[in-house]
Amino acid sequence: MGLTRKSFIRWVLGTGAAMACPFPLRAEDGAGMPSAASKKLGGEAFSACHALRDGTLPAFPAPSRSVDVAVVGGGSSGYAAAEVLRGTDYLVFEKEPVAGGNAVAETWNGLDYCTGSAWASIFSPEVESLFKRWKLDLLPIKGADAACFEGVWIKDFWDGSPDNPSFEKLPYPEGVKKGFRDFNKAMAGIDIEREKDKLDARPFSDFFKGSPAPLKAYWDAFGPSNWGARTEDTSAYLGLQAARDWGKSTHYTFEGGLGIVTRKVWDSFPEADKKRFVFNATVVSVRREGKGALVTFMDDGKPETVSARSVVMATPKYVTRHIVAGLPKEQSEAMAAMRYAPYGVYNLCFTRKVWGMGYDNWPVGAKHFTDFVQADWVTKGDSGDPKGPQVLTLYAPMDEGERGVLLDDAASLAHAEKAVEELAAAVPGCVDHLAEVRIFRRGHAMPMSIPGWYTRLQPAAGKDFAPVYFAHSDNSGEVSDVAYAALNGIEAAKKALKHI
Repeated sequence: MGLTRKSFIRWVLGTGAAMACPFPLRAEDGAGMPSAASKKLGGEAFSACHALRDGTLPAFPAPSRSVDVAVVGGGSSGYAAAEVLRGTDYLVFEKEPVAGGNAVAETWNGLDYCTGSAWASIFSPEVESLFKRWKLDLLPIKGADAACFEGVWIKDFWDGSPDNPSFEKLPYPEGVKKGFRDFNKAMAGIDIEREKDKLDARPFSDFFKGSPAPLKAYWDAFGPSNWGARTEDTSAYLGLQAARDWGKSTHYTFEGGLGIVTRKVWDSFPEADKKRFVFNATVVSVRREGKGALVTFMDDGKPETVSARSVVMATPKYVTRHIVAGLPKEQSEAMAAMRYAPYGVYNLCFTRKVWGMGYDNWPVGAKHFTDFVQADWVTKGDSGDPKGPQVLTLYAPMDEGERGVLLDDAASLAHAEKAVEELAAAVPGCVDHLAEVRIFRRGHAMPMSIPGWYTRLQPAAGKDFAPVYFAHSDNSGEVSDVAYAALNGIEAAKKALKHI
C-alpha cells in the first residue's frame, strides 16, 4: 500500500546521523549539524574518519594543557564518570554537541520521545542507589509487550510460561501453538546460570530447531531491537534469559525514554562542571607517555593535545581500539571481535491518538522495522485524550551490511517511508493523522550480544591498561543498558582517581 498522505507529511532527518560514521567524526568536518527542518546529512564528510583510518592525520602537537583525568565520551558512562570526578581537574571530550550518546530525548507538541535508548531493565542495589542519588523517579511500564501475527494483535503476549494463555490467541493451527508451549517448557528445564559458560558459547538459534517458524520470527525481531542480533548471532545465555524473564520482570522508563535521565543528570551538574565538557570534539589518539597519557582531539579541524595523569575511555570498543595506542594483542583482538549493529529510529508524530494497546509492540514479519513504542505509555497508558497528540517511536535495526543506507539521505528516507507503510498496515488509519516523521540514524550504536560476548569478549576487552581505564555500556553486562554504562563509568573513574 502507498502513503496516501505522503505529500502532507513532514520528513525530518535528525542529528543522530553522525553516529553512522565508521570512526568518530567532528561536525564541522562536514556541513555542520542540521537544523530541525534540514533534509541534508549533517556532519558526514569523512575527512576525520578517513584520516584516522588511513594514518594521515596531521602531526600531533605538544600538550597545550594538563589535567588530572581525561574522559573520552560524554554518554551515560562519561557523565557518570564526570560526577565522580567533581572537585578534580578533569575534561570530558564528546564528539556530538550534547551529552547522552544514544540516551537523548526530544519533544514534539509537549510530548517527550526518545531517539535511542528507551527503558531500563537492569536493577540491583548499586543501580537503585545510583538512581536515588540522581533523583530519578522512573515510572513502571505496565503490561507486557503486544505482538501481531498475520494481522492479529495479541495484548500482553509473552510471559515466559508454558501455559501462557496468549498462545491460544495465535492465528495458527494447534501444532504451532503447541510448539510455542513446548519451547517455554524446555527452556524452564535449563539451569541458565549454572550453564552460563556453555550457553554463552552457543547461538540462541540452536534452541529453535524443530520449533514453528512464527516462534523464531518473533525472537528474530525481538533480538535486533534489544541487543542488535537475530537468534543466529545471539548468545544463548542472553536469549534464554530474555525468553524466560523478560515478560515477568517490571521495566521502567520516563515519557521520552532514558534520554530524560541524561536531561535530569545534566541539569543537576553545577555550571563549573558543565564547562568541563568539550563538545564537538573528536578524540583521535590516546597514547601512554611516562606515568600518564597524551590525548589528542580535533578542534576546528586542527589537532590539539592535552596531557592527562589518567584516562577514562567511555567509548564503544570499535572506536576505542582505533584510538588507544599500544593495546595488548589479545585485548585489541577482543575489541575487534565485538560487533555493532546499525539502526534507524523513526519518531512518528500524530495529531491525535492512534494506539493504546501497550508500550512496546511487535508486528512480527515487518521488514523495515521491528517494533514501536508508545512514547507516553507510562504517563497516559491506554487512556488519555483520544484527540490529543501522540508520538510512536519505531525501531529499525538493520543488518551490518546495510549500514550504508544510513549514509545516504535518499536511501534513509526511502527506508523510513517503507517502515511507515508497514505500520499503516498494522495500525489501519493511523497515517490519516500523521503530521511528521523524525528520523535518527545510528551507524554502530547497538552492541550485539553475540556468542562469547559475556564470558569471553567483554573480560578481555575491558582489562585495565593503566593509566587508561575502560567504561561504556559494552564493557560488561548481557545487553547495552544505561545502568551498566553508568556503573562502568563510575568504576573506571574511581580507578583513574586511584591512579593519580
